[in-house]
Amino acid sequence: MVLLRAALVVTALVLAIPGALAAPVPVDKAAKEKELETLWAELYKDEPAASTALLKLFKQPEHAVPFLKGKLRPLKLEEKRCKDLLKDLGDDDEKIWKAAWDELDYLDPRLATDLQSLMNDVTEKPSRTRMVELFGDLKADSMAGKDIKLRNLGADGFNFTADNVSYWAEHRIDQIGAASWNPKRSWTRAARGVAILEQLGTPQAVKALEQLAEGHADASPTKAAKESLERLKKK
Repeated sequence: MVLLRAALVVTALVLAIPGALAAPVPVDKAAKEKELETLWAELYKDEPAASTALLKLFKQPEHAVPFLKGKLRPLKLEEKRCKDLLKDLGDDDEKIWKAAWDELDYLDPRLATDLQSLMNDVTEKPSRTRMVELFGDLKADSMAGKDIKLRNLGADGFNFTADNVSYWAEHRIDQIGAASWNPKRSWTRAARGVAILEQLGTPQAVKALEQLAEGHADASPTKAAKESLERLKKK
């Protein structure tokens, strides 16, 4: 649904604004990179910021396609790399743990290891609390100091518990970000990137989609990329 909405936004806005696909104007490389990074950050937000960023990226395919290709890495995470990142997540150096946070926000630990194993293995704070914050799409250190446990919920479900409060604990990759009350903004942003690439439909855009389609089969951005490629084949 996120991909469909994003695609409709791109199409509608482009049709509504004359010259949306006008020839690019040469700009300073450093300034352009800064602009693209800003737009990428806007895609992480809610409306109308995300739609505005969608249109601005769509209007500059010569810059947007290679930029998005660099951002939309296949959703694959090796177990060793995951362990290293989770260790860095608890580092005292803000630069180190924030870099790990940004990578794990996109390459979710659940891509490498099941939820129960992660909760059994990552016991030290603040690695544990930050990991759970990532699972819940929460702000970093919003659960700092809490004693978080994983509790079975029914035959096939889990909750995080802390201070007598329960939080949904998603363990199925195909359901990550699927519920409106438990979003995954980094994957929503990826789906918006997919929508831009599909609407552009250039050979380079197709290659970027093919790259993303190589990720974990159950992850929603991977599915979105595959669906976009199928639609492009029918055009």
